[in-house]
Amino acid sequence: MPSQMTKATLAAAGLSSASNILAQFLEAYRDGRPFAFDVANFLRFVAVTFITAPPNYMWQQLLERTFPAYERKASTGDVEKQNASGEDAPERKPKLNLRNTMAKWFIDCITLGAIFNTVAFFLLMGILKGQSADQIGSNVRNETIPIIVAGYKIWPFASIISFSCVPVEKRIVFLNFVGLLWGIYMSLVASRV
Repeated sequence: MPSQMTKATLAAAGLSSASNILAQFLEAYRDGRPFAFDVANFLRFVAVTFITAPPNYMWQQLLERTFPAYERKASTGDVEKQNASGEDAPERKPKLNLRNTMAKWFIDCITLGAIFNTVAFFLLMGILKGQSADQIGSNVRNETIPIIVAGYKIWPFASIISFSCVPVEKRIVFLNFVGLLWGIYMSLVASRV
């Protein structure tokens, strides 16, 4: 049986594939030309996903271990918590730790996550396109801030929902589903840099 990380990576690759194909259709429509599937563009985009999804999965795991969204369950060995039959009383739904959720959101969406993922995208895409170090550096310098600012229109909301409502093992899949639309945008960016 494949690991959760493998499942999340395959789901991310599937969603990235769909977003790249949709972006290619949109680009052809925008340019007024017939659709012609660009296999190299597609393979580069999906390869970047296969490379970046596992570290992103581990990053989400680290964030959840460091800043758990919900308070960890205490041992129910307390006699007062047992009902008359000797069984544990029904547990209450754990309370969302808002401080931890906001810390994860800030670290992932506003600072480190956004910066590392954007730079990794330009670096990997440049390498896969055979661009020079100067061209990759130029893309990182000129495109990173605009991409992060554009991302602030979608990712803060997706991250809050993810951190507060989505189990950590499903988080990458949820974020990649949201990223289907973002992936269309990034595919269009990848075709121009």
